[in-house]
This record gives sequence, structure tokens and C-alpha cells, in this order.
Amino acid sequence: MKETLQQIRSLQDVNRKLERLQHDAEMLTVDVRNQERLVRQKKRQAEQAHQQRLQAAKEADATQLKIEEAEQEIAHLIVQLNMARHQRELDAVQGGILSHRADIQKWEDEGLAALQSVDELTKEEERLAEEVRQAEGELARVKDEVAARRAEQERLVAELTAERERIRRQVRPAVLSAYDRLTGRHRSGALAAIKGRVCQGCFTRVTKQTENLLMRGEEIVYCHSCGRMLMLAGNEALPE
Repeated sequence: MKETLQQIRSLQDVNRKLERLQHDAEMLTVDVRNQERLVRQKKRQAEQAHQQRLQAAKEADATQLKIEEAEQEIAHLIVQLNMARHQRELDAVQGGILSHRADIQKWEDEGLAALQSVDELTKEEERLAEEVRQAEGELARVKDEVAARRAEQERLVAELTAERERIRRQVRPAVLSAYDRLTGRHRSGALAAIKGRVCQGCFTRVTKQTENLLMRGEEIVYCHSCGRMLMLAGNEALPE
């Protein structure tokens, strides 16, 4: 019976290693997804800066067009001014000239602000484009690293799977069936150690009779509380 328990213990250890490898594989996928998310974020920021720069440049061009049109209108009014014959007509033309010049001053300020915004957004766009390149480079590195680690994991999984099948062939069918049933019920394992008459699976104190049965080693003993197979902890405890 001691040999059977050792086989179950080895089987449980292999299963736990396979579970850890599966978890590690999932975490590798998370690393790639996180880096892909960062790349998408940087690209969105770069695109926003690009669109903002285009809009600022469009505003600067529109302002310059309004200035040119106003200057043309002033030139036209100056011709009218020279041809004015009455004071009322003269005042109206001069008022129009002053109004256009005020508009030009305002548009020049707006145009200067727009051009400054274009310069700032151009630098921001270049900075973000560089961040995108760096993020894409890091993504490529992460993918390469993940591919290498996944290949190593697949090798280990193949080895452990073969080891698990070898052990399962050695375990008696009835015991193996009980182990499989308990494994489905207890994610922490179907086999638990007894330390100080306490089940390390559910931390319930077992009876002296249960301990005596374990010491005899004539049959599989189950915890009366959680139902796990029990094994006395020797010099080497069961893996946590």
C-alpha cells in the first residue's frame, strides 16, 4: 500500500506541474496582449496628434486666406477713398478700412497661435511616432521570447504527460478511479498529508483510529471530513 500511495503522490506532483505550466502559458498570452494593447494605445495617440495638427494647419490656412481677402478689400477701399466726393462717403470708406485692419490684426494673432500649435503638434506627433516604433519593437521582442518559452513549455508538457501516463498504468484501476474522482472535487489535490493528526487538505483533526490505520499501511485511508486520500507525512512532506 505504501508503494501505491507513493505512486499517487508522484501522479499528483506531475499533475500539479502540468497545471503550473498551463498557468504559465496563459500568462505568456497575457504578456503579448498587454503589449499589443500598449501599441494600439500609442497608435491612437499618434493618430489624434496627427489629426489635430492637420486641423491646426487648416485653421492657419483659412486665417491667412481671410487676411489676404481683407487686404484686397482694403486696397479696393483705398481706391474708393481717393474718389470720394462727400464727407459721408469718405467717413464710410475710412470706417470700412479701419474695420478690415482690426480684423486683420485679430486674424494675424489667431494665425500665429495656429502656426505655433502646428509646430507643437508636429513635435508631439514625431514623439508619439517614435514611441509607437519602440512599442512595436518591444512587442516583437516579447513575441519572440514567448515563442521560445512556449516551445520549452511544450517540451516539458510532453515529457510530463508521458510520465503521467506511465504512472497511471502502474496504479491499480480502483485506486486510480478514486483518485480521478477526488481530483475533480479538490483542485488542491486528491492526496493530503497528515501532520500532527491534522489533515493538511482541510485542516481537520483526524481520529486516533485513522492515524493507526495509516500506520498499518494495509489500505487506502480517507479523511472523514474532506474525503481526500491520506498519507502520513514522513521526512519529506507532500508538496504544497
